[in-house]
Amino acid sequence: MSAGDGPGRAAAEPFFPTPSSRRWALAYGAWAAAAVAASVALGGLSPENLTRLTVIAFLGVQWAWRGRLVDALPGWAPRTRFVAMGTALAAVVEGFHMISRPVFDGLRVSAETPPLQAVGNYLADLAFTVPAYLVILSLIWWFVNRWRYAPWTYALVFGLAQALGDGGLVYFAGQPAMLAFLPYPMTNYHAMNVLPYLAVAGTLAPDRAAGPARWLAIPAVIGAYFACGALIRWAGMPFGLA
Repeated sequence: MSAGDGPGRAAAEPFFPTPSSRRWALAYGAWAAAAVAASVALGGLSPENLTRLTVIAFLGVQWAWRGRLVDALPGWAPRTRFVAMGTALAAVVEGFHMISRPVFDGLRVSAETPPLQAVGNYLADLAFTVPAYLVILSLIWWFVNRWRYAPWTYALVFGLAQALGDGGLVYFAGQPAMLAFLPYPMTNYHAMNVLPYLAVAGTLAPDRAAGPARWLAIPAVIGAYFACGALIRWAGMPFGLA
């Protein structure tokens, strides 16, 4: 068992450690709920909205069971646990996106898609996306292992960074009014990166730096998404997918 893991690990910081963080969390939650409600009212149960709602339900299940789930893989080193848990959750989230926005449009699954083909499309999606998630989550680990983020700050910083990196930056630059819906896509990344952080938070050194360099995580993660996205498109070309 790795040092700091298991029953003897340090107690993790509460997710909302101060009254101020709880107020901000309530405000963020209200904003997210309003964004979800408006999206569903405007678009109905479109494939995109069904995907987002399913991801939110998945996030809710994680939160409800977090007391047990954070103890998964207890014998693994913290970095490995963080990356492995995040990648596994990301793979589940990718499954929800197969009906709306898989890695390539040609892999999209509909009600008419034969079951075996749907499974094949999902596995093909993972073949391209899992390596990217391994890189991105390793980068996130690099930052959280060196700089201190309160849990609530972590969720916002890396949820924002991933949302912007995964197409959001270009999308919002072209349609800035859609920033009103920003928490809606951010929930996609909360569903893959919050639980792994809670699982390893008690193993992180309490004296990590808290200087301004920690905010470089946002452009770094965005850059990683751009680089991985370019490589994925290049890798998909021989298969006629890009």
